[in-house]
Amino acid sequence: MNNLLTKKIPITAFALLLVVGMSCSHEPVVDNGSPDENTRTGEVSGEGLDELARRDSCLVYAAAMLEMYARNRAAVMADSAQYQEACQRMEEAYAYALARYQALERYVFVEGQTPFMDIMANWGYYWDKCRADLHSQYSMGELLAAVDANEAEEHADEDDEDDDISFMKSLSSRAENALLVVVCIMQLFVLACFWVVTYVGMRLACRFTRLRRFISRDKLPIVSVLTGTVLYFLVFGLLLRGDEYINLSVRHVNTFLWLLIAITGSLLLRVKPEQFRPSIQLYSATFLVVLVIIACRIIFIPDRLMNMLFPPVLLLAVLRQLYFCIKVARRPSPAASVDSTLGWVSLAIYLVAFIFSFLGYIFAALLILVWWYFLLALWLTIVCIDDLLRRYKARWVDRRVEVMRQRITYVTGEDRESLLFGATWLYDLVSQVAVPTLVLLSLPLCARLSLGIFDFDDLYVKFYEQPFMQLTDKDGTATLCVSGRSIVYLIILFFVMRYVSRAVHAVWRYVRFTAFMRKHNRTSIRVNEINLSLGNSIISALIWMAYIVVVINVWKIPTGSMGLVAGGLSAGIGLALKDTINNFIYGIQLMGGRLRVGDWIECDGVRGRVTSINYQCVQAETMEGTEMSFLNSSLFGKNFNNLTRNNSYELTTVSVGVAYGTDIGHVRRVLVEAMQQLRTKDSYGREIVDPARGVYVVVGGMNDSAVEIAVKQRVLVAERIGYVDRAKEVIYDALNAAGITIAFPQCDVHLS
Repeated sequence: MNNLLTKKIPITAFALLLVVGMSCSHEPVVDNGSPDENTRTGEVSGEGLDELARRDSCLVYAAAMLEMYARNRAAVMADSAQYQEACQRMEEAYAYALARYQALERYVFVEGQTPFMDIMANWGYYWDKCRADLHSQYSMGELLAAVDANEAEEHADEDDEDDDISFMKSLSSRAENALLVVVCIMQLFVLACFWVVTYVGMRLACRFTRLRRFISRDKLPIVSVLTGTVLYFLVFGLLLRGDEYINLSVRHVNTFLWLLIAITGSLLLRVKPEQFRPSIQLYSATFLVVLVIIACRIIFIPDRLMNMLFPPVLLLAVLRQLYFCIKVARRPSPAASVDSTLGWVSLAIYLVAFIFSFLGYIFAALLILVWWYFLLALWLTIVCIDDLLRRYKARWVDRRVEVMRQRITYVTGEDRESLLFGATWLYDLVSQVAVPTLVLLSLPLCARLSLGIFDFDDLYVKFYEQPFMQLTDKDGTATLCVSGRSIVYLIILFFVMRYVSRAVHAVWRYVRFTAFMRKHNRTSIRVNEINLSLGNSIISALIWMAYIVVVINVWKIPTGSMGLVAGGLSAGIGLALKDTINNFIYGIQLMGGRLRVGDWIECDGVRGRVTSINYQCVQAETMEGTEMSFLNSSLFGKNFNNLTRNNSYELTTVSVGVAYGTDIGHVRRVLVEAMQQLRTKDSYGREIVDPARGVYVVVGGMNDSAVEIAVKQRVLVAERIGYVDRAKEVIYDALNAAGITIAFPQCDVHLS
């Protein structure tokens, strides 16, 4: 840029001078000596003088412009040099800041601070160091002196509106830290006063008003704490403002208030009155430790003092939490299962934090604890929402489901249950999508909040937002990019797609059922009367294929290389997966209408009812109650029998032997009349015995000991097992009642 300006400015000035000279130039005046010509020459000479004056003016103007351009060039070159120097300084400052930040990360997460065993070995030395740090960081004397000086200035100048601002600016760092200690103590004291006043006021209100009907005596302390905390937050948490440090103090106290409100509010809404005390005991250590951490953060407690005091504090928290977890588990009325689980998890978190702090990683332990406190508050809020959802379901959704179940009479079983989605769609949306989404998002959100307290926001970006797995091609284009945020979002999308799949399946079933009944003028549908397998498979395939496409686009999975690999391995895959491909094709043919869920089939002598059809096999429930799978290719290769595909009736023969000499016509009349009582209807209104064929009795054969009588009828396949058992009993009773002898096997042996 400097070279360009150096070259362009002289060229521009030279061109300007050339243009001015050309514009001011004139032809020379010729003198011939005649009077007339001399007269004209005099006139011309006057005009020439004017032209010379104009030319001189132009030259002066051009020289001034040249000087201006020179000055501008010098200023631009100076600015450019200053810009280069500023850029260099900024790069040096950024490199220094990055180095300091990395050093801080190593100090916190790699190198650590002084292990507690070393502190115990030199207790006196470290205690003297802590006292020196406290004296150098906090000075109540300087704070009181600054307050006295500020009061004197206020009396001297009562009209000054910026007294508070000037007072804060006049404080030294030691006095400012002491002021933060005072502010922290005042906030805790005022919060305790709010609790006491609220408790006394509510106790008096419960005694002299009807409020005691709504608030029991066991709930009064927790309601008072919750109400007092909310009032303090509305009065001081939102209105108290000051300089940067005061605002930071208020923000950290608000964090403690949020945790307190989340725990007490959740317990108040969820647990029973007798469970309040054990539940509060499980969270008491949490309240104390988080209060200590927030207070230490507000007052900027020295590192040496944290190294000395924090491990014993965590050890006491571990012992206290362990004591209450065991005590609550042994109580006759223990805490709720959610609170007991969170209590044990808190114990594990405290133990891990204690180990870190004991080894000298104090700040890592603080990050773990703060992350758990944020997560605990969020999870208790989500648990409270889930509890309210269950109450809403028990009061409203179950009632609507029962009403809809009574209205849906045209289908039964799983088909009817799938149509109940119309009554539960809102509850399912919240419980199956919103609640899992909140649980997933709570993990990175709490990590960000905890890291933000200690100004480690870059760690959140580094480990969550930036990809931890990234590949590039030869052109530098990203071909695979996986980050923590993308994983969380794709898991949330999985919940959404699962809900969408269920909704679309329910709509598909409803449309098919409605169209079938309208077309055939029916009011009921049998279980296996409509083929839904193919439609359900197509819907599932489309939805999850769309999900796979989204995954590929989000993670930037290289589809080109996948295509090359698939093309190169197509021959080998085709040979290796020949049976799998055959099963897939046969499965599509089966789901196209040749077989339906609920059909009765027979293959290899095994009879069963089809329970599911997929792209590889058919699962059927046998008559013995076992589950058996048939490969799709084996069904086609062995010519399976679909017993219900035609009219759902199957020829059934029940045989019985009568003695020789029995009147066959009399037997036929007795059995035909007796079998009429079995000609009933099933749950769908169909005749169990085919009314077109009825029951007929024939002689099946003549055995050695009896005449075999065959009772034949066509029976519904689904009712065959129970029908045969009842038919045998009816035949036996009818023959005995008619005095007809039922022959039994016998053998006469003649000895000569």
